Amino acid sequence: MVKETLKFEVNQSSSSNQLAQQQSFQVPKNVQSISIEVTTDRPLWLNYMVYDDQNELRAQFMKINAPQPLVIHQEKGKTSPYTISGEIHEGEWMIDIVIISNEEIEANSKWCGCKITFNDTLVEYTQADAANWQTSEQTAFQLSGFDENKVFNQDSKWYKGDFHTHTIYTDGEMTREENMLSAKNQNLDFFVATDHNLVPTSWVDGKGILVIPGVEVTSMLGHFNILNTNTSPFLRNSMTDMMTEEGMNNILSDDYGNSIVSINHPFLTEWKWLLRETPLDKVDTMEIWNDPTYKYNPQATEWALIAWNYLLNDGYKITGIGGSDSHLKPDDAYEGSTEPSLIGDPGTYVYCEQLSAANVVTGLRKGNVTVSRGEFVQFRLGDLIAGSTSKDLTGLIHAQVDTEEAIYFEWIVDGEKVKKDMTNQSDFPINFTDPDAYHWIRVDVRHEDGRLYGFSNPIYFGEKQPTIKKWGQILDIMSDYIE
Repeated sequence: MVKETLKFEVNQSSSSNQLAQQQSFQVPKNVQSISIEVTTDRPLWLNYMVYDDQNELRAQFMKINAPQPLVIHQEKGKTSPYTISGEIHEGEWMIDIVIISNEEIEANSKWCGCKITFNDTLVEYTQADAANWQTSEQTAFQLSGFDENKVFNQDSKWYKGDFHTHTIYTDGEMTREENMLSAKNQNLDFFVATDHNLVPTSWVDGKGILVIPGVEVTSMLGHFNILNTNTSPFLRNSMTDMMTEEGMNNILSDDYGNSIVSINHPFLTEWKWLLRETPLDKVDTMEIWNDPTYKYNPQATEWALIAWNYLLNDGYKITGIGGSDSHLKPDDAYEGSTEPSLIGDPGTYVYCEQLSAANVVTGLRKGNVTVSRGEFVQFRLGDLIAGSTSKDLTGLIHAQVDTEEAIYFEWIVDGEKVKKDMTNQSDFPINFTDPDAYHWIRVDVRHEDGRLYGFSNPIYFGEKQPTIKKWGQILDIMSDYIE
């Protein structure tokens, strides 16, 4: 095989701090591998997708911590993570690149250089992954090799997980192997792999921990997760779509199989959700609690709780979840924090008849979820758990946390704090009189000093047709709370 190399530069004609460009390149005959390496002379957020001659997505890459070169190979065992192996056809291929810089870059500057090498056997990636989620016969970006119905535990119980994690393949500091070790040390049963704009096509041996493919669609307008996706958001959408509100809402509304759409850290500083036209009926869950060790998150979480209460009052049954947003190694902490930032902090507990990706999705849709930084938050009305709708209008709801820490319960009924109990267990009597009325009840659990310890999703009474349609209406309401 003849080794061939081509190079090109990415430039722009006017000053800017972001750039989107599509660059085509010709793949010759008899190619077994394509190696791609990008170089820059300054810190940049550089993301690219590679499409083959049939316009099928074949590779995803983000240049921050990911190893280079990226390799697309005919053989599954020699292709990089986040790529699709298979036959490499002759013809015109394309790289779709998005670059963002913290500082404006002057006109006619070189953003980056790109080197593409064909049949470079010296840089083939040897993949030792035990769980490869693509099939060797197909080149379309569909994770048919991942079995969402595979059972990892037969028991019917609450399972502890994390819905927001990162690796070195975007801006995380942990390898996939280190993610697995950290998850085991945190006693997780499952987590979702949600690197920025990249859907994993393989994973390392889970050693009993369920790893679910996902992606964090990451725009300057906001971030959202697609949980349990079997395809990439950039199979039918381009990287440029993330730069506009219309494009982002199209990505959010696309079909990703039996998946969950979750808005991330909606009120967190520069990463808050700014898309006013987002249709709320397309949102399944909302990340109420993002990494508690990051200094801006305690306030952002309180705002998210308030916004969630308004959505629940309007009749939405959007499930509230947590996400560690893990980026750091287990012994590292953010500036100003005395606690390490860990995968599984906070932990999101989901009730499943058996542990599988499909059952985790089912539990999320039902709202059978509680969230905690410590011990599990018990919340039930007789046999009914969080997320259930009760036909009975009377009864006693019980909440409990088996901890010796000084905590208290705040009972939230229809958005109002109606009871505070300085104890590790509490009961709340219900006695609704109108069978046609809509109500909901949940608890926030707090440390003695008011810091959030955990929360439950509601138990519902009746139904209500929502009247709030777009996220912008929530932003208008929240303007009364946010300075």
